[in-house]
Amino acid sequence: MNNIWQVIEINSSAIILGLSVLVILLLLSQLILYRRFKAVSRRYKLLTRGPSGVDLEQILHQYASDVKNLEQLARELAQEQNLIKVQVAESINNIGLVRFNAFENMGSDLSFSLSLLDRKGDGVVLTGLYGRDETRIYAKPVRKGTSDYSLTEEEQQAIKKTMEANLHN
Repeated sequence: MNNIWQVIEINSSAIILGLSVLVILLLLSQLILYRRFKAVSRRYKLLTRGPSGVDLEQILHQYASDVKNLEQLARELAQEQNLIKVQVAESINNIGLVRFNAFENMGSDLSFSLSLLDRKGDGVVLTGLYGRDETRIYAKPVRKGTSDYSLTEEEQQAIKKTMEANLHN
C-alpha cells in the first residue's frame, strides 16, 4: 500500500495536471451540452406553440372539439339529405309528352297527353284535345303508373315515357 502512496507523491504534479485537464474537458462538454439543450428547448417551445401563442395541448383540445362539432354537423347534414331524398322522390321528376292529331279533319298535332309523375309513378296525366271550335283538357290521377280511369293510347305512351325517364335518373 505504501508503494501506491509513494507513486502518487512522486507523480502528484502530473496527476493534478491530468485531473485539471480532465475537469476542463468535462466543463467544456457540459457547456456544449447546455447550449445544445437550450437550442432544442427553444425549438420544442416553438413547435408546441400555435400561431396564437397557445401550447400544443390547448391546440389538440381545440382540434378535438372542432372534430366533435364537425361530426355533429355531418349527422345533421345526413338527416337533411335523407329528408331531401324523400322530398325529391315525391316530386315530379320527369314529364312525358305525346303530341297527336285528335281529329282527322284537323291539321298538325295540336292535341297532347302530358304525364307528370314522381319516381314511384304517382301523379297526373293531362290530355288536351284541340278542335276547331273548342279545346278540352282532361286530368286523370295516376298511381304506380296506372289509373283507375281508362287511359287512351296516347296517355299510356306519355306515362311510359315518364316511367322510362325515371328509370334512367
